[in-house]
Amino acid sequence: ELNPLDFSVVLGYLFPDTYRLPVPAQPSDLIKRMLDNFEDRVDDEMLAPARQAGRGLEQLIIMASIVEREAPRADERPMVASVYWNRASGACSAETGGAYLQADPTVQYAAGRAGEWWWKPPSVEAYATVQSPYNTYLRPGLPPAAIASPGLSAIQAAIEPAETQYCFFVATGDGGHVFATTLAEHQANIGIYQK
Repeated sequence: ELNPLDFSVVLGYLFPDTYRLPVPAQPSDLIKRMLDNFEDRVDDEMLAPARQAGRGLEQLIIMASIVEREAPRADERPMVASVYWNRASGACSAETGGAYLQADPTVQYAAGRAGEWWWKPPSVEAYATVQSPYNTYLRPGLPPAAIASPGLSAIQAAIEPAETQYCFFVATGDGGHVFATTLAEHQANIGIYQK
């Protein structure tokens, strides 16, 4: 059985799928099948564009896990990945004050607890109270490990994000997002979609 530290290391590589297990089965049986499935689906050919962009597998899986939690619509995942890669690279520093991802799911993961794994804060300002290496509002760059097990579309989006100048997005309330390049545009979108 894995201890929590081991689990945090393998979390992003546990490929979400339907698995048939023998009875009786041990947790290690499922974990092995999930890791093997990941290796079968995420191969060197698929990873080639990420390597050409200078991104390693660990970075890619961490980003894909954030995209998985942030974007329920597969068609928007490449755009969301673009925003986060733009922020991580520093391309949005003038707008965000540094290479901060400012990814809500990372803070929700950090603050989660049994029975409430995905914490819903009363406001974005409450994120400042979450002291964790996973808090991408307080710490620049990617968090130390994956926050979820990403599916194939999130992994593909992290490998080949849309090519944009976007630095921001806001949820529209219907599962989608609207994107912006500048903080002023983003604040206008917040006024429209988060009344």
